[in-house]
Amino acid sequence: MIETKGIKKIVPSIYTADGQATTADNRHVKDYNQAMELALIYESQGADEIILMDVTSISERRRNLPRFLKDLNKNLKVPFVFGGGVHTVNDVEDLLKYGAPRVYVNSAAVRNPELINKISTLHGRQSLLVAVDTRHTFGTWKVYLSGGKSRTEIDLVNWMAMIENRGGSEVLVSAITRGDHEMIFDVFSKVTASTSLPVLASAGFTEDEDYLRLLNETGVSGIVSAHLFQKENALSNLKAFLKNDHSTASSQEDDL
Repeated sequence: MIETKGIKKIVPSIYTADGQATTADNRHVKDYNQAMELALIYESQGADEIILMDVTSISERRRNLPRFLKDLNKNLKVPFVFGGGVHTVNDVEDLLKYGAPRVYVNSAAVRNPELINKISTLHGRQSLLVAVDTRHTFGTWKVYLSGGKSRTEIDLVNWMAMIENRGGSEVLVSAITRGDHEMIFDVFSKVTASTSLPVLASAGFTEDEDYLRLLNETGVSGIVSAHLFQKENALSNLKAFLKNDHSTASSQEDDL
């Protein structure tokens, strides 16, 4: 087994709608407190960071958003990243002002790559996570927009290089595909080999063994999942599994 390189992050993500916990399609909105409660549960189980993915547009979520981000900032000890529907530097400035330590952008950066430059210049590279959705299409991995619904002709590896050159500091790559795990391992190996930036991986796996291999063999800096960690104690169980495996124990213990 290949030894894991460095400390790896385990990062749950939470779908929100104006500060309320919801699902990716925004069909099942829960009350305001549940998003906060879920974040605190993940923190207690050992999350290294939390990503909050808002599924409403920036203009729709103004009412509760300031209070929600301020509450998160006040109550969470682990760092968190907030994004979704962020289109402009002003959007980023609002989120940082409300209390988000970091912000992520996705489709807006693809449509306007200069946005990466502007954010990193005005607020520092550390303030920005660039998210990328990708699918394997006609033999290559292409960048997709709108949560994987709209294909571009941008090659994934080329986009990674542009993110780095324009001032990105970390990338979250979501591989949107079904079935072929070997293909997913392969693409994350290619992505990490193409950039010096840390790469978080969202792979859609459901088994701890697959995440162990992803962390050990591909060079990713951490894993992200929304659905996996909703199962009771799934996050703490995965952390324990990785820690108990001899190939990951040293890196995990350094993070405790």
